Amino acid sequence: MRDGVASGPETLVRDVLQGLAEGRFVPGQRLIEPDLMARYGLGRSTVREGLGRLAASGIVVQMPHRGAQIRLLSRRAATDVLRVTEPLLGLAARQAAEAVAAGTDPAPLVEALHAYDAAPPGERPRARGRYYRALTQLAGNAELERLLPMLQVHLIRAQLRLNRPAGGAARKALVSAVARGAPDAAEAEARDYIRALIAALPGLPDSAFAPE
Repeated sequence: MRDGVASGPETLVRDVLQGLAEGRFVPGQRLIEPDLMARYGLGRSTVREGLGRLAASGIVVQMPHRGAQIRLLSRRAATDVLRVTEPLLGLAARQAAEAVAAGTDPAPLVEALHAYDAAPPGERPRARGRYYRALTQLAGNAELERLLPMLQVHLIRAQLRLNRPAGGAARKALVSAVARGAPDAAEAEARDYIRALIAALPGLPDSAFAPE
């Protein structure tokens, strides 16, 4: 990116990630190079670079002679992603609450939550990203800022679009605990939400997942 303008590969990567959140792209969908070239006005090498970045982050799988497709997680893989996410998100919430207890203003996180809840469907992916960035920035842990975006939680959101537990109440409870400077409660709220997602996985149809 230069001067705030995304490069060709970054444009493709960002739109695929946003498209997953919006339902324009779905897990298991093939990504055809000529279609992507026409859609984004990019050359073949640029499209391949973007697909390579998506593959490196675990969003896309590239198969010899079959091209690229958005990764469809198996039930076990989805469970494993969430099990890794649970302690990390819990730690982010705990450290954010500790920062508030030490005198840091929680207003940016509260404002990001309100913006997320009020965002229209097309703006929700960006609002969600701002909300989670506000949480990790308040936590002040650079490793969490680096690690959390690398997890494939957005793939799980896409796969569970119609089946996942509503998150609005959980977010409000988490932010309330952070804003009170209550680390134990903040961590518990974060972890409880992820556990609710894990608990929902066994009841979903096999068609929602890749074969084990």
